[in-house]
Amino acid sequence: MSSEKELRSFILSRFFLVLAIVTVVELIVVYLTNSFILPAVIKNLNFDMLFSIKSVERFILISFVIIVALIINKILPIFKVSPSSITLWLSTILANYGYSTNDVNEVSRMINDIKENPKSVIFLVLWLLLAAVILVTPYVTGGILYSIAVAKKIRELEREKEQERLDEERRRYLMISNIVHDLKTPMTTVYGYAKALNDGVVPDDKKEEYNEAIMAKTERMNEVVAMLLDYVKLDSEGFQIKKERIDICELVRACCAFSYTDIESAGDEIDIDIPERAIYVEADGKQFSRVITNLITNAIRHNPEGVKIKVSVRSESESTAEDVRIFVADSGDEISEELRNHIFEPFFTGDESRASDSGTGLGLPLSSRICDMHGFKLKLVQMPDMLRYRLGDEYKKVFVISL
Repeated sequence: MSSEKELRSFILSRFFLVLAIVTVVELIVVYLTNSFILPAVIKNLNFDMLFSIKSVERFILISFVIIVALIINKILPIFKVSPSSITLWLSTILANYGYSTNDVNEVSRMINDIKENPKSVIFLVLWLLLAAVILVTPYVTGGILYSIAVAKKIRELEREKEQERLDEERRRYLMISNIVHDLKTPMTTVYGYAKALNDGVVPDDKKEEYNEAIMAKTERMNEVVAMLLDYVKLDSEGFQIKKERIDICELVRACCAFSYTDIESAGDEIDIDIPERAIYVEADGKQFSRVITNLITNAIRHNPEGVKIKVSVRSESESTAEDVRIFVADSGDEISEELRNHIFEPFFTGDESRASDSGTGLGLPLSSRICDMHGFKLKLVQMPDMLRYRLGDEYKKVFVISL
């Protein structure tokens, strides 16, 4: 869709640009023709004795009428029409477009002289064609250049689209590779621990530790599979969110309460800044609550222990739910520019070793996808750009949801 908009914008802008250039060139060409070429042609054809011709357009009109008069006079015997009457009619037309005398007989004589001299007719036709070419050439040239520019732009967009397809294919293969990695590592651990327990080589005092490790790795695999299924479901054709009127303040407050145990276990702090009044919006409460929870979980997992997290809800209007923004900020280290460009891509954790505690890499892509389906916007803002939100000097980065 963006490519189509870009192409339409290019076509319109280039069309008006070419039209402006062609108009200027046409004016210059017509001026030079009227000033230098036309006077010589008029004098050569003896038109200056009868007609006041100051523009190439008028020359084309008069030449065309004269040629029509010659053709009609040639075939008049077939229709039994008087040559003098048809000449009078055509001469009257000429009189309206530059005829400088009332001597119609003189015009008729000139037309008959041209008719009797084939070379004059050929010369007149050639000059008529030349004048037409002079007027048309700027438009034809502009049309050709315009077509070449549009064709070039279409090829460029097609190459970009093909590159996007290749990049998407590469990301898909990388995602599959990451899925396999995220499942294979805990599965290998589970198999090794289970085999050791089955073979009886684990001391009794270590069996509980091995069982807990198996449960932890199994839970990790379940998390990966569940998140993957959710991501595929959201991206599948026909899936629709179910919007309803909800109090966004109460929903965010419930998400903070749900995540409080994890925050406390990680040794982190949370600062909740949510208005006491209700702010009602149209949203899918179940799906959107996952966005808030994922952002809080992301702040817990990808920051050192003791980080400070702030969750805030703000509305520009006290009476309506206009310009509502939700902030999830933390005091952890900023994200590098390279990582920022990929954090909303599936299975991107920013951890080359892909350690088991680094997350699935699907939380932020899921959150971004859910926001897109609602028509909301999710973005990452870091220092110093986030100073405009006045969240506190201790916070280094913030995820902003604009409703």
